[in-house]
Amino acid sequence: MKYLSIKDSKEISINIERSIFIGNAQKVNTIEEAQNYIKYITQKYNNATHNCWAYKVGDGNQEFFHYSDNGEPSGTAGKPIYGIIEKYNLFNVAIVVTRYFGGVKLGIRGLIDAYSSCAEEVVKNSRLTKFETTFIFEVRCSYSNYSQILRLISQESGIYLLFQEFLEDVFFRIEIIESIKERVLPIIENNSQEITFIGTSEREL
Repeated sequence: MKYLSIKDSKEISINIERSIFIGNAQKVNTIEEAQNYIKYITQKYNNATHNCWAYKVGDGNQEFFHYSDNGEPSGTAGKPIYGIIEKYNLFNVAIVVTRYFGGVKLGIRGLIDAYSSCAEEVVKNSRLTKFETTFIFEVRCSYSNYSQILRLISQESGIYLLFQEFLEDVFFRIEIIESIKERVLPIIENNSQEITFIGTSEREL
């Protein structure tokens, strides 16, 4: 799976009709990570009037999203924040917008615009990066076959040699990006005595 997410983000603050809106965002890979990040920001600003948020996570096979108005009128905070995630085609990301009420009611339209604007400013002030899912394998092969695999690794930009050990046979661990896995894995299998799938990870593109 290839997707766009936030690599680096900085907190932003905007003042709208005397209310202060503070925006924060972070890359997250699971629902638990998203919930923990939201909890962290909420505790950081535990004296705020509202801490509204949205997140979207998944692994390519399943997609999960959730958002909260945290006491603001229904549909005026969490959904507009999530709308920015969708607008920028972001994935595996959580955004929290904190509000300190300044005494002036903004109305439904005003709240929607305020939360949307703050979330968008966070995204605009973040470094966005593309990521791709990778697959990690442990391999055992002969020395002669290892030279063939090394040649393949040198020719392909999406294969990473993580570890190697030279004993009676060669033992090594490789990481392959998803977009070339179906093409290169059979070549590695044909030159291996044993290959074991370890798990998935991801790489920046």
